[in-house]
Amino acid sequence: MSVRGTGKNNSNRRRKLPVGILLWMIFFIVILLLFIINMPAIRRTLQSTRIVDRLTNTPAAETETDEQDAPVNEITISPPGPEPYIDIPETAPAGSGTTAIVIEEYPDTSETPADAAVETSAPPPPAAETSAINKAPPETRERVIYFVKIDNSGLVFTSPVKRRVFASDSPLLDVLNLLLQGPTEAEQGQGFTSLIPEGVRIQNARVTGNTAVISFNENFMFNSYGAEGYIAQLRQIVWTATEFPNIYDIQILIEGRRVDFLGESIRIGRPIGRDSL
Repeated sequence: MSVRGTGKNNSNRRRKLPVGILLWMIFFIVILLLFIINMPAIRRTLQSTRIVDRLTNTPAAETETDEQDAPVNEITISPPGPEPYIDIPETAPAGSGTTAIVIEEYPDTSETPADAAVETSAPPPPAAETSAINKAPPETRERVIYFVKIDNSGLVFTSPVKRRVFASDSPLLDVLNLLLQGPTEAEQGQGFTSLIPEGVRIQNARVTGNTAVISFNENFMFNSYGAEGYIAQLRQIVWTATEFPNIYDIQILIEGRRVDFLGESIRIGRPIGRDSL
């Protein structure tokens, strides 16, 4: 019984052996086909990593595939200019212990073409024309000054006159000086006059708070028209100065000092406003 069983098992092994070999052959054939198909990729990988060169210690060979595909930047190198010519004489001049070296530079042969365009700028305008163009007209302001009119009965009325005055840093002083000059011929033809005494001059004028402090010379103290003339000259000064919105009253000084009275009874020792006259 034992002998029969052993023969049966050996016959089964002989049948199974060719099937196993066939499977291994198919496996190797598949691996070989995959290797052949992927051969270009494997070759590029080996060349890029240089594994073979590292294992065999072989210097890396120059590859042309990547270099040919890489873009080449063209660089144009212009030839260098002529070098200076150095003339070294064979013998030094007599009496000299050194060799003389003469360096001669080549002349610059670059010339401007005859038909090259040359930019030319227009000549600047004369100085007079330039100043006339750049000079802006002076700025003016309309100011009001006060003269007087005398009617047939002798009554005195303070009347305003408008003037165009050039703008400046001292508008109050400019307006008061115009007032002291008196009315123009045209204004005189309209009946305007001034009762400020002749020869009155302003020594200085300043504004302190809302009060204009004005110093006159001594001529301001003498008015030939009496009390009515003193009041008229004060009105002309006070009303002209208070036309400025920041001035409320006037402090009169004579030769830089305060005087209590003008004439015999007109008080000027303290600031005077329009309501005081």
